Amino acid sequence: TSTHWMCALLVAVFIPHTYTTFKLLCCSYGRSDECVFDMEQYRSTGSGGRCVSCRDNTNGPHCERCRESHYRKSPEEPCLPCSCNINGSVSLQCDVEGRCACRVGVTREKCDTCRAGFHSLGPGGCR
Repeated sequence: TSTHWMCALLVAVFIPHTYTTFKLLCCSYGRSDECVFDMEQYRSTGSGGRCVSCRDNTNGPHCERCRESHYRKSPEEPCLPCSCNINGSVSLQCDVEGRCACRVGVTREKCDTCRAGFHSLGPGGCR
């Protein structure tokens, strides 16, 4: 919908060479209520509004992506923890469906079960 534009709406006068916190509406899927003007970001991207205190396990200048080890199926949904098994998965980061990449001999969505013919899930996977 039109409310899901990625932007930061600066409703203040920019004063050169100062960093002032502005109370604004962050057009960030409603995941932050406060933004700051970031001169460095403005110089590199042309957009100086950066959201702070992102909710729903999001981060990024506009709360546009999930925090590390989190996922979501669509931008409208909150980010959920991946919960990948630390012993059975290659990484703690999962894909957009919440599936983890498993080590050899390990199976299931969260890499928490040994495949048939394997046993003893431990730090290196299953034996």
